[in-house]
Amino acid sequence: MIKALRQGQCVGLLPDQVPPTSQGVWVPFFGRDAYTMTLSARLALQTGATVLLAWGQRLPWGRGYVVHVSTLEHALAPDVETATAQINGAMEALVRQCPGQYLWGYARYKQPRQAEARVFDGPLS
Repeated sequence: MIKALRQGQCVGLLPDQVPPTSQGVWVPFFGRDAYTMTLSARLALQTGATVLLAWGQRLPWGRGYVVHVSTLEHALAPDVETATAQINGAMEALVRQCPGQYLWGYARYKQPRQAEARVFDGPLS
């Protein structure tokens, strides 16, 4: 992902997925702390990539989707935890646009799963 971003390409992430232990931070999501991946914030901070927010609006009667894309309202803070909280806030704003479209059944507030692979907390390269 770093290589692609540094080459001006796009990558897509679902930042509301619960990451393995030590690959996230506890930050608010709808007023309640949720263990949240730091990968999206770290990628943006390390590469200077523009963060775009996107969601697909399901149309009635199987008529397809409308994809909505926007930018963050403010630049990301330089520290990963604050930047991750900003991304969660941006995700909240997307959900609030059309709450019926969000997958509320997903266990967003669960404890992180144990990482099966070795976890490295240093800079991405």
